[in-house]
Amino acid sequence: MSIEKNVMEENKAEENILKNPNEIILSTGKKIMKRERRGQHHIVENRLLSACSLKSDGTGINIGDMILASDIKAAVMIAEIDGVKQKIPTSLSEVYELAGEFSYEEWEEILISLQKDKKEIEEKAKNLQTSTGFGSELM
Repeated sequence: MSIEKNVMEENKAEENILKNPNEIILSTGKKIMKRERRGQHHIVENRLLSACSLKSDGTGINIGDMILASDIKAAVMIAEIDGVKQKIPTSLSEVYELAGEFSYEEWEEILISLQKDKKEIEEKAKNLQTSTGFGSELM
C-alpha cells in the first residue's frame, strides 16, 4: 500500500473518532449542534403541535399536520447554528424564524439527518428486543 493511501486512511479514521455525534455538518458547511432532548422538549413539541394543527373535518390527521410535526421536532432539536446558541421555539412564528436561517435544501438535509438517527435508534431497539428473548417467546 502506498504511503499516500495510508495517510488518507489514517485521516479518515481520525475524522471518524473526532466527529461529535450531536453535530450535523450540512453540504453548505453550516454546522448544527443537536440539543440533548429532555422531557420538557417533548412537552414543548406537543404544545406547539396542538396549537398549530388545523381543525379537520373529522377525517383524522392530514399530511400537513404530519409534515409540521417533523418540522417542529427538527426546530426543537437545534441547539446551535455555527456556534450560535438557539433558544427553543415556543410558537410557530419562532419555528419560522429558526427555519429562516436555512435554505430549503439545508432544511431538507437536517430532516434527512434526523431520519438517519431515527433508523439507527429503531434498529438498536429491535436488536435489544431480540437479545432479551421477547421475539422468540411470542412465536
